[in-house]
Amino acid sequence: MSIPNLLSTAINSLRSHKLRTFLTMLGIVIGIGSVVTILSIGNGLKVEVLKTSEDTSANKINIYFMPENPEVEINLLEPFGQSDIYNLKRLDGVQEVKASDNSIGMISFAMENISYFNKNTMTVLDTYDDNKDLNIEFGTDFTSIVNENRRMIVLDHNTAKELFDSQENAIGKGVNIKGEDYEVIGTLKEHNSYSVGDGYSYISKQSMDNMMENNSISSIDIYLLPDVNKEIVFENAKRELITSHPNIQGEYVLEDPQEITKAFESIINGLTSFIAAVSAISLFVGGIGVMNIMYVSVSERKREIGIRRAIGAKQKTIMLQFLFEAIMVTGIAGLIGILFGYLCARLAGSLLPFTPVLSVGSFIGATTVSVLIGITFGIIPASKAAKLDPIDAIYK
Repeated sequence: MSIPNLLSTAINSLRSHKLRTFLTMLGIVIGIGSVVTILSIGNGLKVEVLKTSEDTSANKINIYFMPENPEVEINLLEPFGQSDIYNLKRLDGVQEVKASDNSIGMISFAMENISYFNKNTMTVLDTYDDNKDLNIEFGTDFTSIVNENRRMIVLDHNTAKELFDSQENAIGKGVNIKGEDYEVIGTLKEHNSYSVGDGYSYISKQSMDNMMENNSISSIDIYLLPDVNKEIVFENAKRELITSHPNIQGEYVLEDPQEITKAFESIINGLTSFIAAVSAISLFVGGIGVMNIMYVSVSERKREIGIRRAIGAKQKTIMLQFLFEAIMVTGIAGLIGILFGYLCARLAGSLLPFTPVLSVGSFIGATTVSVLIGITFGIIPASKAAKLDPIDAIYK
């Protein structure tokens, strides 16, 4: 029997049992859809991490200090100073030198202790700008303030409750951060824990800049000219720093942002693969369902098999007929599962701060897995059908 005839026979067989075929396909659809969704989210996160770090880390290195005694407070050692920034700028291959800020990706913040008389707590400080729409519950935001040099703060819901018992009581009071007093001009509504940026207290950009200037430098970022060897620049910078701080006990260490990016990428790949493997368990369950339904199909069609064998059909032809049915069930289910996974990934993308990406590799891999499931779990029932004795098959 030719391949077109085998396909036609398989299609007719599946169409004659629509509900049973649909239920058999459902497990494969869910399994493939889950794997595709997870892989798409993982790929999207990886692309976002690479895109975020690409522009800033391609020609950038970070130098930090590792004290000889790990129990020593790093700020007391003062391994970096403002003079170091100016001296390092003169090195060959260096484009710019800056003190590192507290930044992760696109999010810049400062974790500080905040107090009101004998009460104190930790809060995450962020800088207010005109593009941020603060969800004020009591008081006001910075838009109505004329004097930008005033030290003012908008407290998040939990910080206001911890310091003042209620948000309304906080308005007009003074809180202390790093020895400086800040007037509370507003408090925020209770935040949604799933929203980025909620749970922050806000101060003006001027206040944040002043605060950062008073901080000791914990590490420095060196921006390099194109095609410059990072190791050579680091060795030159290290010698310069040791010369400027001859009595300091410890070591200056190079941190390449691209290495951190690769580490993140490796972690994302590992987590994505693990979660995808766990989700793939449903594919095994779906494969068992395919095998079960193929056994039922063989049992129901024993007479048909016996007659075809009696008039000359070979074992190979019978085996291929049932194997094609199993492959068609899992193949169609796989394509539907890919579409289902893509739609789920798009839905997840509307809730995530990045866009999931369905790669060609994921598409080909999911399709291949679907076909392999059909072959793996369909071969045994198909083999059983091919080995039936024609006489027994007709009369049993």
